[in-house]
Amino acid sequence: MKTRILVVDDDSLRCKMLSFVLVDAGYEASILGDCRTVNHYLQQNTVDLILLDLSLPFGGGLGLCAQLRRDHGDIPVILISERVGTTDLVRGFNQGADDYITRPYEPAELLARAQAVLRRYRLIERHLFGALVKVGETSLDLGRLSFTAASGHSVIVTPTEMRILECLMRSANAVISREKLIVETWGYDSDSADNRVDVYIRRLRRKIESHPQDRHLIRTVRGIGYVFQGESSEQGYSA
Repeated sequence: MKTRILVVDDDSLRCKMLSFVLVDAGYEASILGDCRTVNHYLQQNTVDLILLDLSLPFGGGLGLCAQLRRDHGDIPVILISERVGTTDLVRGFNQGADDYITRPYEPAELLARAQAVLRRYRLIERHLFGALVKVGETSLDLGRLSFTAASGHSVIVTPTEMRILECLMRSANAVISREKLIVETWGYDSDSADNRVDVYIRRLRRKIESHPQDRHLIRTVRGIGYVFQGESSEQGYSA
């Protein structure tokens, strides 16, 4: 069965061109021009990835992205937009987008980003019962997308958050650069102005830290990156 990618955009010319690119690359492309029809479509069809235009009317791409993350959290979302400021990108990531790409873009770049996101989600699917990455008394269940604190309290993380946590926890107490986190999480290099890692780190702190302002588990090393610190020096891995 071909991988199905859903394009949500109200510009018919853009949709036609994007559909051609996707089909030529071996994907099955579906097109929706109205964000209000997406939920009904997803109830009737299986979708592997959604390419979502940020400028949609009737709630816009950001509103739909938040709804998709809430109701269909197992489907990855890539936002597509014109050149926008940092605030809009941060809002997109805060609503749960897995990646974004700005127009004009090269078809090869779009396909590379789509392939990277799909690989990440399929890796999670292969961990049916999951593997545990442990640092001290904290643990990350890769299959169940669950982080458990030393207190025993567990929270659900998104696949993107999971990849960042996994990278940090597998090298606990060592500083991991922002560039390495981008490559390990999204699968490609990015320019220095890209602040997606900082956005996701803030989201993770709100989820896993008892007091995010204390930065007890994830510490920032200014100008370099981040380090995950467990509650003890004990560290392990089990499958």
